[in-house]
Amino acid sequence: MNRNGRHPHTAASALFRSYVLQLAVRLALLAWGVFLLACDPAQLDPASYFGFAHGLTFIDVVFAFSVVDAATKLFPRARIAMGSRKQYGRFHLPSLELLRSGRAGLSAYLGELREEGAAARDELATRLADAARRPDAAWIRDLPAYLDNLKADAALRADIGRRRAREVVPVAAFWIFANVAVAMILAAAGWLAPPACVVWMLFYFAFDMVCVVLWCPLQVWLMKNRCCTTCQIFNWDAIMAATPLLFVPGPFSWIIIGLALVVFVRWEAAFLRHPERFDERTNAALRCASCTDKLCRIRKPYDALRRDAPRDDAARARR
Repeated sequence: MNRNGRHPHTAASALFRSYVLQLAVRLALLAWGVFLLACDPAQLDPASYFGFAHGLTFIDVVFAFSVVDAATKLFPRARIAMGSRKQYGRFHLPSLELLRSGRAGLSAYLGELREEGAAARDELATRLADAARRPDAAWIRDLPAYLDNLKADAALRADIGRRRAREVVPVAAFWIFANVAVAMILAAAGWLAPPACVVWMLFYFAFDMVCVVLWCPLQVWLMKNRCCTTCQIFNWDAIMAATPLLFVPGPFSWIIIGLALVVFVRWEAAFLRHPERFDERTNAALRCASCTDKLCRIRKPYDALRRDAPRDDAARARR
């Protein structure tokens, strides 16, 4: 990161370009859905147009995009952001913070590596060698603290949990409140019907990619995490997008919601079992020095936003 808070890499990564393309496709789907809602809302009713009885319909296209997007999050080798893949052990790059777990913790970790097989160990060795060529100064600066806390594993895990709770609890509360409010407004206006709910779902589906590529209000206003890579709700997008389908009964909604729940439960279960994979202090793969996604090309990391924000004299004095 340079002095202006911009990423020093100017070339867009392949992943970033693919996400820009996905954003364009999702915006096109949303625009198509709004057009149908205004001109022919019956085509947005899954009870009548889901399946191939009428050929390939718009509802079928929406279903395919939703299912494929959610399903990719269940495969470690899918070409998606590290923010999603960090739940898997193969993308855990141990930092020196693991010394806090003491001998027992390190033995357990090495045992996991043995179970993963030679291929996984070779991959980890390659990643560690790559990290050694690009040393993170924080490792050296914080080494005395690491060595002074060899038995602080329980405290560290508790701190990771507290930090995560400070991010996800406000988002969950806001999401529930906002969706209940929107549903009540639509019901009062007589619009809480499948066509409007499908467009509502498409809005979330498109805005999810807006958050990744352009700007994320949940990050800036509630979570205040650095970027997508460290985001604690990255895989909540499937269940969030599916929320409006709670008001659309039928197989179309049940399948999408069911798959989204699988993605959500797997994500949360991974954190409960391996919180060290979700924190950059214990997973060096989440640090800027290890990033290859470069999704911050347009949207600055949150720490850069804070540096660019106006500060009063008292704030300057504290720095």
